[in-house]
Order: sequence, then structure tokens, then C-alpha cells
Amino acid sequence: MTNARTATTNHKHRPLKELNLIDDFLFQEMLSHEDGEEFCRILLRTILNRPIQKVKIIPQKTISGIDTNHHGIRMDAYIEELSDTPLSPEAVIADSNAMPDIYDVEPNRQYEKHTLPRRMRYYHGILDTQFLSVGADYDRLPNIVIITILPYDPFGKNRMVYTITNQCLEDSSIPYDDGARKIFLYTKGVAGNPSQELKDMLKYMETTISDNVTNPDIATIHHFVEKLKHKKEVGINYMKSWEIEKMYRQQGLAEGIKALVTTCQELGVSKSETTTKVMQKLSIKQADAEDYVRRFWQ
Repeated sequence: MTNARTATTNHKHRPLKELNLIDDFLFQEMLSHEDGEEFCRILLRTILNRPIQKVKIIPQKTISGIDTNHHGIRMDAYIEELSDTPLSPEAVIADSNAMPDIYDVEPNRQYEKHTLPRRMRYYHGILDTQFLSVGADYDRLPNIVIITILPYDPFGKNRMVYTITNQCLEDSSIPYDDGARKIFLYTKGVAGNPSQELKDMLKYMETTISDNVTNPDIATIHHFVEKLKHKKEVGINYMKSWEIEKMYRQQGLAEGIKALVTTCQELGVSKSETTTKVMQKLSIKQADAEDYVRRFWQ
């Protein structure tokens, strides 16, 4: 999850074939790929250790702050878990449990151990503002789980899984389920007896090579990854992303956006789709993105 005012890249300049799923570029491309929903379904099933039937994903979903003076957020993978049996609007209204569970999956190489707890607090608050209309009951808020995948130990206890919920300090047996949960996954953790499937999946995400394919689920994902890395348009996107990032550093934001708009035109991307890409990559408001696209569209 990326702060909307300070979006940065977190992968080194390596050949596309050497990227891993924990790298931002490859993870985002996988989500946008035709196999993205199946990838997320397998990943969630492994992390949560339960069946996941159907999902709906929105890669790089941007949510603005309450106004222009407040931070927004960009979710790497916004995932809704869907029921196999579609429910009528009346059933959803009658049963708060019918609301889909929301997951935000965030691989993150950037070391920010000391700020993670407060960042998660802020992200949950921003997310909640999206789900409650004026006059609606609070039980209409869905369960939201933020899953962060890290190559470093966020709490120093060598655990692979850290699940964080709110509770009463005086008596932890008192039920207090506010529907908000954070799961931190440390790829190299061993304490807590994590499942072999999860250990293998996180190892594969950190080092995405054939030697780390150890079960059918990972084999399926590896097939997706290999197919993705051989797509011409993905290679172009990767190359262009470095040109744009270099221009951000050397010439500033406006020139970077100009490069992105020009690249989209060269690849035949429509004006509206280009606006969406500018919003996603820079986490800016739609009106600002539209202004930039009008300015640089030729």
C-alpha cells in the first residue's frame, strides 16, 4: 500500500525475467493479467487456509483523503470475496454477514518497520469511509483484512504470521469483533508452526523461480508468471516504467506524466484509459489527471 503523496518504486533495475512476485511491478502486472483473479484466489486460500470460491479484484485502487490536504492511499490489490450463489439486494440488506469480505494484499520491500502500525490504522480508517452511506447502520461495514507481505521481520519475533485484532486489555476473553484485521507475513519466519503451503508460497513470492515450485498451486502461479514475462506488452511496460521513473527523478512530476501520456498514445491506449493510468501510478485525483492528459495529449 502506497502513500498517495509519496508513491515510489520498490524494485531494483533488473531484467524483467529476474523480477519476483514480491516486486511491485510484477505483482501489479499479475493482478491486471487475465489470470489475476485465479492468482488472488490461490494466494488468499493459502494465506487464510480455507476455501476461496470466487473473487473480484481491482488492481491499484486509489482512495483519496477526506480533502486535498489529507493523504490518500493506493491499495495494491483490492479483493472482494464473492459468494458462489449471488444474493438478492433484499438478502444483502437483511443480513450484514452477506456483505463481501474485503482484502487488501500488499507485498512491500520497503523497510518501514517503525511506521507500519500507525499506517495500518490510517488505512483502515480511509477504507471505512468508502462503505458507509449517510444514514446507514454501522453493521453495514464489511470485514476488512489488510495483508502485508514483507521480506523482513516487522516485530522481531521470527514469526511468519502476525495477526493483529483489537481486544480488551483487561480481559482478552471479552469478544470484540470490529471486523478490522491486519495480517503481517514475514517470508522467512519460522516460529508459530506456519503451514508448509504458506512457507512454500512466501518463499516462491520472494524468489520466483522454478526451483521453488513445490506444489500444484505454486505450479499454476508459476505458469501464469512465465506466460506474463514473455508477453511483449509487459516488457514494454517494464521498460517504459523505468524511463518514466528516471524522468520523475531528473525532470520532475510534469515531465514524468508527459512521458506516461505519450507512451499510452504510442501503445494505442484511449484517452480515458490513460487518465486512469495517471491516477493509478501517481495516486492523484481524477480532475487533476484529466487536466494533465488534456495538456499533454497530442
